Amino acid sequence: PRQRPRSCPLFASVRGMASSSTAAVGTAGIDLSVEQSTLNKVLVESGERAKLKEYIMSTLSECGWREELKRHCVEVIQKRGVERVTMEEITSDIAPVARATVPDELKTELLNRLRLFADAQGLEPSVNSRDVQERR
Repeated sequence: PRQRPRSCPLFASVRGMASSSTAAVGTAGIDLSVEQSTLNKVLVESGERAKLKEYIMSTLSECGWREELKRHCVEVIQKRGVERVTMEEITSDIAPVARATVPDELKTELLNRLRLFADAQGLEPSVNSRDVQERR
């Protein structure tokens, strides 16, 4: 039996931005997920993660991203029929659009804020991380 959607999954892609569980492997085969989990732990403990999340949400709202995504959700539901669409189907259609339409300026600013925070906390990227290689 299909479930009737109660709301659109507007922030499925944003939720994962600050706490990605995807492990990255450096050129020497070093697992960078340890660095990511350390950074995430410090972000949560300091309250900075909540601040960054609020910044992301307000920026996306201010630039019209949320409204545009809501419109896209409505279109998907109307196209497939409200009685015949599942949350999983909506999510699979919306998530790629959501990720692709996050403004580049927001991504850049978020990355810069994360770098500054990590530097201030004394967290150094490994020699094999992409960040260190880009700075060379």
